[in-house]
Amino acid sequence: MLKIKIVCVGDLSQSYWKLAQQDYLKRIKKQANINTYLINEVNLTTIVLNIKQESTKIAQYCQKYHDYQWFLWDLSGKLITSEQLSQLVINNQNYHQGKIGFIIGGSNGVSDDLKTNSQLTMLAFGKITLPHQLCYLVLLEQIYRAFQIINNQPYHK
Repeated sequence: MLKIKIVCVGDLSQSYWKLAQQDYLKRIKKQANINTYLINEVNLTTIVLNIKQESTKIAQYCQKYHDYQWFLWDLSGKLITSEQLSQLVINNQNYHQGKIGFIIGGSNGVSDDLKTNSQLTMLAFGKITLPHQLCYLVLLEQIYRAFQIINNQPYHK
């Protein structure tokens, strides 16, 4: 069974977002072992310090799971379609032991060190800015959609 790790800065603050999270996690758990690691948003004196501290925590977590294939969601990442995400999942299962990880930074983004980490591939949902909490829900929905595409289910269309 595919193992999915999601590292996300910040928690879901609204009850309707939590309900959506629970729904998609329930759907995904039928096809994959999925875990989310939440990093508290940092509120230091400057944005630069916030980004650095959050990015350090992300990097430390990813280092623990170095055998995973990691993807960072960022506006400057490669735009992909739902079909391409499903192909990433298939390729991961075939070539990376079925261990895939996704990173969502905080409201201020992530450090340049993290963005240029050769162990990460940067992807983007689009060129619009999404709140990181909403990005997390979009990711869950897209993971579920990827499984529906892989299994030739009608949900995708």
